Amino acid sequence: MPIVKIKHINDNVTFGMWKIEENEDFLQQHVRLSKQERAEYKRIQHVKRKKEWLSARAALLEVCKSLKIKYKGTVKDENNKPHLKGLPWHISISHSFPYAIALINKKEPCGVDIEKAKPALFHVSKRFLNQKELHDIPRNPRNLCAAWAAKEVLFKIYGRQKVSFKENLLLSPFDLKPTGNIIGHIKLEMGMRDYILEYFQLEDFVVIYSIV
Repeated sequence: MPIVKIKHINDNVTFGMWKIEENEDFLQQHVRLSKQERAEYKRIQHVKRKKEWLSARAALLEVCKSLKIKYKGTVKDENNKPHLKGLPWHISISHSFPYAIALINKKEPCGVDIEKAKPALFHVSKRFLNQKELHDIPRNPRNLCAAWAAKEVLFKIYGRQKVSFKENLLLSPFDLKPTGNIIGHIKLEMGMRDYILEYFQLEDFVVIYSIV
């Protein structure tokens, strides 16, 4: 059986993690897919990718179980953002082998991301960090990994495709610890909203999720 971690962060937010150790057949039988999901799943070619995709939904299923709600699969909106089928709560999922994670927020749009620290982030950091962030955030693989993951979380919270990672999704200065918080900001024409992004490090990975 998989290693599953469930964390009830507060009254509205619950986080789940699934370690991918099962074969594809087990995961297919374990997770109920919506019609839209079945069509999406059929388009995935690689077995490893299929297992990651199924495991993210398995993590979401376990979060639903912990909240005593029936999981009926997910559907995506016009911006490709997933939603629980038949429920108004907000969700987010992510995966990077061998882990898959999920988040449910009962009231607010939310985001979750898992990324592996890679030296290649040095070469692409200017694509997603603005000049102030490049100056304020120490440039090492772990910090850059966390910065990328944090901006992915903000992107998922915003939930629309047309947004600039450098100009609209912003991060306050931080220096990564084993666990902690990063303050993120979504800046749009109508103003700016702040978000607390909680993180922890796991092996070579950084996991980040929104808590408000």
